[in-house]
Amino acid sequence: MNTFSFSPQEIIVTFVAILSSDFARYFIGAGGVYVTINLLLSRLLRHRKIRTTAPSQRQLASEILYSMRTVLVFACVGMSIWIGDRLGLMCLYSEPNLYGWGWFFASIIILILLHDSWFYWMHWLFHRSRVLRRFHVHHHLSNNPSPFTAYSFSIVEAILTALYFPLVLSVVPVSELAAFIFTAHMMLINAIHHCGYEIYPRKHDGTPLFDWLTTTTHHDLHHGNARWNFGFYFTHWDRWMGTEHPQYHEIFSQASASKQHSVRPVSTRHPHRWKLWMLGWIIAGTSFTAMLSIPSATAGEFGQSVEMRAVGGTWASEGYAFVVRFGPCDKSRTKLCGTLEWAWKPNAVAPEAWHRPMLQGFDFRDGYWRNGKLVHPGNGHIYRGMLHLQDKDSLILKGCFATLICDEQLWRRLNSLPHTTGAVSE
Repeated sequence: MNTFSFSPQEIIVTFVAILSSDFARYFIGAGGVYVTINLLLSRLLRHRKIRTTAPSQRQLASEILYSMRTVLVFACVGMSIWIGDRLGLMCLYSEPNLYGWGWFFASIIILILLHDSWFYWMHWLFHRSRVLRRFHVHHHLSNNPSPFTAYSFSIVEAILTALYFPLVLSVVPVSELAAFIFTAHMMLINAIHHCGYEIYPRKHDGTPLFDWLTTTTHHDLHHGNARWNFGFYFTHWDRWMGTEHPQYHEIFSQASASKQHSVRPVSTRHPHRWKLWMLGWIIAGTSFTAMLSIPSATAGEFGQSVEMRAVGGTWASEGYAFVVRFGPCDKSRTKLCGTLEWAWKPNAVAPEAWHRPMLQGFDFRDGYWRNGKLVHPGNGHIYRGMLHLQDKDSLILKGCFATLICDEQLWRRLNSLPHTTGAVSE
């Protein structure tokens, strides 16, 4: 039996969850920025409008339509990450403090820095390569961008953009929460940089307060003149490579001034019914994706709690090497975790192993606890895990790396062993 097989129901439910999550991220990110900045605060920010005109209704509708295709591509790549994670090919882990909170925050910064480099050079190639240029021209149809431009890609550009995440997750240990924060931040920055209003603060001399960060003006100039400004989060690549617009600071100073003279305040040409239609469309889309995100396995949670009680307690590994207490994970009452309580050779156990789960995030499916992580308490190596209760006092625990190198052990409930009977209270 292949312990890492996926049932059709599991694949469908997972894909719908990933797809709805990607839809929600786009609707909440791009739609939220559009409603907040381009509609509700447009009068307050009128002196910070970079261009004198607003994107047309036809352009907004086209951007949303093509963004839906991009969301579908992103969901397919997300599904490949899920499958890769189940096969032990990804360095994702469920407990945020597995490697300590220092690494948790450092991993988010690393994801952003690596993504900025990936984006700059991919973006640079899109403009320099005749082969790739035709796949990027679709994004530049939005010469005067809006927040909805954020995902308006061709299929090829969407795939190349999304490939960054599975590649980096295959080599960098990242918690699921850190991955969520990174993708939410990416969506928010993307939408803000296409909104057409300069919302970043400035210094008294008119330059950006944080000049090492890209601004809305920085990316808006790229849409106006594609020869310049390829960076996403930071300006260092553009400055090192000489690709920053030579008039960037001057134009930023004009766009961020309290009163502008060179750029006229925008006069919104959209009738109120268009604003209400757009707002209603965003709310309806977000509500729909939220409904899709409701876990379909709610009916099975009671069964999981029964299985959790059956496997809960203190267990001893083969050879009495480790004693581990099984129970619900801190962040989820339906996922199984196991905490190291005793080791035959405590000097061989890493100090942090006593403060993190040794078993993490097991889900109960088809009689097995599946898709969990086993963290070796000595060297910290992570393996894909699966366990199965043989009877109330014995279980088989299996760990694999990439499903090719596997090992399994027979574990016994501690108080079932003759020499511990009555000595341990469950």
